[in-house]
Amino acid sequence: MSTVPSTNEDRKKLKGMLTEMTHCLAAMDAQRDQKKDIATGIKEQFELAPKVINKLASTMYKSNYASLQQENEDFEDLYEILVNGKLVDEADDSE
Repeated sequence: MSTVPSTNEDRKKLKGMLTEMTHCLAAMDAQRDQKKDIATGIKEQFELAPKVINKLASTMYKSNYASLQQENEDFEDLYEILVNGKLVDEADDSE
């Protein structure tokens, strides 16, 4: 079993910290709702799929476009070799 704080002071401190966490969770919910509303606006105005909208925003936020490009190239090569029977030498020539 978890340890229950033994003093009233520690219990109050713990309760205060938990209350602070609930405020963070509420703020996160509000931000999540705002993000969803923005994505809905983009979808309606520009007819982009939510999956694309989220990927664009995530890539912009993380600034990882170059690594995603490389990851996609690696995936394409592996798919061509495994599924379409492309020879490994042909895959190396495409670089």
